Amino acid sequence: MSWDRRYTSVTIVLGTLLLTVPFLGMSHLFDWDEVNFAEAAREMLVTGEYSYVQINFKPFWEKPPLFIWIQALSMSFFGVNEFAARLPNALCGALTLAFLFNIGSKLKSEKFGLLWVLVYAGSLLPQFYFRSGIIDPWFNLLIFLGVHHLIRASATQKMSKRHLSFSALIVGLAVLTKGPTAIGIIGICAAIYFVTKFKRHQWKLTDFAVYIAIVFMVGFSWYLIELMRGHGHVIQEAIDYHIRLFSQSEAGHGQPFFYHPIVLLIGCFPMSLFFIFSWSNRSEQRNTVAHYAKWMNILFWVVLIVFSIVKTKIIHYSSLTYFPMSFLAALSIQNLLDGKWKFKGVHQVAFLFFVIILGSVFVLSGMIETIKESLLEILKKDALAFGNFSQTVHDGFFDPWIGVLFMILSTISVIWLFVGKTKKGIAGLFGTSLVTVILLSIFIAPKIDRYTQSSLFKFYEKEQYNAYYEPIGFHSYAHLFYGKREPLPVKTDDEPKWLLFEKVDKPTYFISRARDLESTLKYFPHLKEIDRKGGYVILERTDGNYPFAGER
Repeated sequence: MSWDRRYTSVTIVLGTLLLTVPFLGMSHLFDWDEVNFAEAAREMLVTGEYSYVQINFKPFWEKPPLFIWIQALSMSFFGVNEFAARLPNALCGALTLAFLFNIGSKLKSEKFGLLWVLVYAGSLLPQFYFRSGIIDPWFNLLIFLGVHHLIRASATQKMSKRHLSFSALIVGLAVLTKGPTAIGIIGICAAIYFVTKFKRHQWKLTDFAVYIAIVFMVGFSWYLIELMRGHGHVIQEAIDYHIRLFSQSEAGHGQPFFYHPIVLLIGCFPMSLFFIFSWSNRSEQRNTVAHYAKWMNILFWVVLIVFSIVKTKIIHYSSLTYFPMSFLAALSIQNLLDGKWKFKGVHQVAFLFFVIILGSVFVLSGMIETIKESLLEILKKDALAFGNFSQTVHDGFFDPWIGVLFMILSTISVIWLFVGKTKKGIAGLFGTSLVTVILLSIFIAPKIDRYTQSSLFKFYEKEQYNAYYEPIGFHSYAHLFYGKREPLPVKTDDEPKWLLFEKVDKPTYFISRARDLESTLKYFPHLKEIDRKGGYVILERTDGNYPFAGER
């Protein structure tokens, strides 16, 4: 690597951290996924049990421990808080952009490497994920690097053993991050490529065997350790969980087949439109770039189709597509800069349509208190949402102007593209989106947090170790993390039953959604409403076994 590339790489890393790290703790973790992983990391620190993941001090079989280890390490330095939970993904974001720059520079040129970074960093959802505490940014980076080394290995007739080994090692780490889904994605992509290019390569069965062996030795090392420790049931539960994700809607996350295409089209603006335009503006590329593009197309369609088929659909399941989308969009933009296709009126209309739609959403999110009466009229049939947005959260003077600035600057950028000022247009379009995400993270995300969950989480934080909290009628991890739950003083397989009916050693509060309050009190008439936090109702027991066994 040249000194110039090293300098640029360090600049990218430091710049990314400067734009993300200072704002990581500005809002509570969002339930479920952010709180889920943070709670697992917290419990590792509480129990000293680092071998496998626990939630509520019981085995949590849904995810292997690699990402949780990283979060636990962060929390050991910075404390159990939002900043520490999100810091690993800020670091991942910096590394991701540095990798993209170096890969793009070797593949085409340093200018293309910087363009790829701009496209990825200047699109909406990828930037939000670098400010989150979810597992996917690390998983996606590892999968992408595994595919990258497969691309390098398959670039010549004789498969490179070095790149095959690197790919297998990294895919193994991806398995340790999120489970065997990594093997499925890599396996399908590799099968499609090698079936279509079977005659191009000299095949050796030993290469395939070594690759599988490395993936299994690294990726399933944790599973083997747990099996040897007598935790075979954890492995079986993990297998059953992944089967359920594929075959049925898990935890109420059922969505229509076209869910992920819509998410990517809107959420990955503006790169999503350049990616779509690339379908009709292809140009001849030299062999190495064309080879890379083929793999990126395969990766995109495999991820999109697989996760559209899977019954459980969550917004970040398709986030791995950000890598191939950003690469192919960058190629399309490079062709635009080189004059190989022209930005026409139809492209201008498409961009302006999305600018208006997204900008309007950003403006409205900045003036929720101003439009509250109209909003509550829409939400009146949903007691939870109605209660949440009935709270008073003052709009900041600058909040609505985020959307206005987005529309003005994006419109100017689109006009520049249309009149041939391509470099200005590209820099303006992606730069505007990048700045918009930063501003939304600073001003709007904390406001949404205050409307939807903050008052409840502050109730958990108020006494923490001095009370029990238990959601009833809905699923949550927030009461564990923000209530600093410790292991119960009794061993029971039915914790809610113990908290509801037995003698307890602390004040015990149950949390019901407002929409479920009537049915909750019907089944548990010994609960009494004592407070409301937005759309959530705080209940306490009134039966003979309560107050708790002890002194208040």
